[in-house]
Amino acid sequence: MGTETSRMGAGWDGDKDRQEGDQHHPAPPQPAWRIRETPTPLPPFSPIKAGPLRPFPPLSPGGGGRMRARELGALVTLGVLGALLGRGALGIPEVLGALGVLGVLWVLLALEVPGALRALLGLGALGVLEVLRVLEVLGVLGELGVLGALGVLGALLALLPPPAPAETFSAMLSVRGALGAERRLLRRLRSYLREENARLRRLRRFYEKVQVLHQDPEASVDNPLLAFSLIKRLHSDWLNIIYSEEATGNAQALHAGLREVEQELPGAEDLDGAAQALMRLQDVYALSVKGLANGIFQRSGTDHPPLYSPGRRVSLSADDCFHVGKVAYDTGDYYHSITWLEEAVSLFRLSYGSWNPEDRSSLEDALDHLAFSYFMAGNISHALSLSREFLHYDPSNQRVTKNVAKYEKLLEMGTGVSARPLRRPNSTRLQSRDAYEELCQRPRGQPAPERLLHLGCSYETNSSPYLLLQPAKKEMVRIRPYVALYHDFISDAEAETIKGLAGPWLQRSVVASGEKQQKAEYRISQSAWLKDTADPVVRALDQRIAAITGLDLRPPYAEYLQVVNYGLGGHYEPHFDHATSRKSPLYRMKSGNRIATVMIYLSAVEAGGSTAFIYANFSVPVVKNAALFWWNLRKNGNGDGDTLHAGCPVLAGDKWVANKWIHEHGQEFRRPCGADPGD
Repeated sequence: MGTETSRMGAGWDGDKDRQEGDQHHPAPPQPAWRIRETPTPLPPFSPIKAGPLRPFPPLSPGGGGRMRARELGALVTLGVLGALLGRGALGIPEVLGALGVLGVLWVLLALEVPGALRALLGLGALGVLEVLRVLEVLGVLGELGVLGALGVLGALLALLPPPAPAETFSAMLSVRGALGAERRLLRRLRSYLREENARLRRLRRFYEKVQVLHQDPEASVDNPLLAFSLIKRLHSDWLNIIYSEEATGNAQALHAGLREVEQELPGAEDLDGAAQALMRLQDVYALSVKGLANGIFQRSGTDHPPLYSPGRRVSLSADDCFHVGKVAYDTGDYYHSITWLEEAVSLFRLSYGSWNPEDRSSLEDALDHLAFSYFMAGNISHALSLSREFLHYDPSNQRVTKNVAKYEKLLEMGTGVSARPLRRPNSTRLQSRDAYEELCQRPRGQPAPERLLHLGCSYETNSSPYLLLQPAKKEMVRIRPYVALYHDFISDAEAETIKGLAGPWLQRSVVASGEKQQKAEYRISQSAWLKDTADPVVRALDQRIAAITGLDLRPPYAEYLQVVNYGLGGHYEPHFDHATSRKSPLYRMKSGNRIATVMIYLSAVEAGGSTAFIYANFSVPVVKNAALFWWNLRKNGNGDGDTLHAGCPVLAGDKWVANKWIHEHGQEFRRPCGADPGD
């Protein structure tokens, strides 16, 4: 498709500093979704000594069945070859050759090559070896040696776990793709329900037939026919009913449907990421957890209208709230675990006694985790109250009984009488968090009107012949730092083309960490890089950017077009686009620092997603098909600290942007240094 990741640094995403300095703060490790058997004990009075939950099965099957099939097949094959060798039916060379052939197939199997193609490639590999042998490039022993090497490689590859599915939560394109997997599962479930309903109707007829016999006083086993039918029913009919092959077949068909899509299912990291996204939206937009659970996106303790009103309101279940709280609990984030587990407990109390087949938690589970969360927060009395409520439902639980005794003893000793206030965690150590969140919450992101006197809109040609017939629609957003918004910069068709080109190549976005790049909690999105040869639309976009900026975009003076799709609650916390350290991988391009940024909004969003400039104290909402331009460097070549900016979390919608970063080399006569060294 002509789409590829650039070499020489264009694939790097710049020096994404956490803050105004050069210190990089690596993201904390992502917690795996697991239910721990024993929460961390706290001497001398640990309120939990055994796991509060029964183990959860993995939500995304890991392909263990396939692994066992491979291993079993390999062992059977080796066993057969060993038996033939032992009986003298095959010599050692033949056995080595057979093992080699098996190795070729193992390699293809481990690489997940489809069956028919696997057979063709396997035969092709053997054919190539045969040609080499005929041409005397390889002798028989050389051929066997190559096959044997493939056998060893195949065995090693066959023992590797299957490839993990791509991330789902970090791009809305992936989230939408997951809908397809669920639609297929729904079709399987519909078929299962249809077959099971038919089977249950037949089962009902059997029940009614036998029940009538038992209720009819005239139906005596003195009748040899009735006696025979009784013996037959008890000997075989009841076994066929209870151990129904039809029921087994229906269940197996449903399981087969799950296996078909298992590689597309979200994994544990996705479930954690989705839960963290809800907590991020809760924090940045000051949303009420109770409101979120009821499908209302409204700030806590205010009478303001909802930030977002979906067409269909969807509520969270008690089990949903428990899972969000459990993710916070597992990372020691009791600030969030308390709020979400409180909501889970409240909802479980309302529905106590009912059961949903999809739920994996219960009121007791929520009470147990909430009690420990309050204990960790220093509120012993509330932990005691919750534990006593737990015992009301499960009085035989020895662990919680011991916890109650410990809590009572702690209170008698005067410990934990006054709970210390919980502070919201700042896991990414963001110094400008308050200013950033205030800008994200601001309705249109703008300061008071009296500060906007010198701003306005105009049609611009920038002395470019390219813009003479269709001038650019320029809105001056800010003078210092210089930020301009070009409306209708691209068409809907061009935006869709760019998204379509980038979609298959999207990978988790990374940030610069010294000379390396890594995923980070403070950037949730997926991105891909498009060369101007990928499609005429990309080339035309480069020409348009060159026209409005007056800058040289020829390689290596500009990076390839980066296309970004934000994920669930996707965001990018405050950062600079330009490098703040000479060690940055940006300098590998040998074209200097990033002098300017052009960010094109390829889509609209329903709420959130603004671009906030922290120190300049303003933000720009998402404007579909518009391009936002700003200078990263001052004319003296130093970085402009006022360009510290962030992508606010997407509250609702599917945010796509395209970034074009232009470097300072090649721009010497297009943006010359100013006469004032301080400029």
